[in-house]
Amino acid sequence: MSDSPTLATPRPPAIWRMSDLALGLGLAGVGFLVLIGSLLGASIVIDVAPEDDTQAAALIAAVVTVLFEAWLGVTVWLLARRRRLAEGDLGLAQTGSVRWAAYAVAAAYATLVVYALVVEAIERLTAVDLGALKQGNGIPESLGNTPLVMGILGVGIVVAAPLGEELFFRAFLFRALAGRFGLVAGLLLSGLLFGAFHTNVGVFIPFFCIGVILAWAYHVSGSLWTPIAAHVTINGISFIATLAGGSS
Repeated sequence: MSDSPTLATPRPPAIWRMSDLALGLGLAGVGFLVLIGSLLGASIVIDVAPEDDTQAAALIAAVVTVLFEAWLGVTVWLLARRRRLAEGDLGLAQTGSVRWAAYAVAAAYATLVVYALVVEAIERLTAVDLGALKQGNGIPESLGNTPLVMGILGVGIVVAAPLGEELFFRAFLFRALAGRFGLVAGLLLSGLLFGAFHTNVGVFIPFFCIGVILAWAYHVSGSLWTPIAAHVTINGISFIATLAGGSS
């Protein structure tokens, strides 16, 4: 008989306090404001500056993006040190589940396909322009103009983002919310924050669902490496598709 937790589990063990949640969101918010400011500044430079300066601005924006993803992970590490948590408390000492990672990847792509089909169907039936809901979360063309920038963005998308975001949204936010409000609330609230984090109305709904899926994979496997592996796979496929599309 399997000992894997299910939705019947009312509340996973609480390892974070509400003070940790407030501090973590505050630290992440500061990093996010720095990221947005850097990207806006880079965009302005790219629009008006000579080509050499635009490449430097794109490079800075790419580096800041990677550093922000790393900052999310550092935030959780600092909070864990403050709370005297071990790697096992976060799920980093446990072996990941290939099966649940594969389920999460399949469910994520199924979500994206269903979302695209529903948006398309609504457009056809109502004649309402839903173009804003079709905007993906790809790399802006202005930032991907050199191999160096694309290489740095690749590290950020395929390595730094899965590690930093899984630590922050699953090991920290999901565990804090589920420990305080129960499993279902933790899944839904952390998913909502994950969708909102990407600041794109076109991906909010599917990324909310994917956030729930990744949190569930973390919950049932007991290992943070499970959603990390799924996240790496999803982002890796997306990045390869971007490279292929840019070279075609």
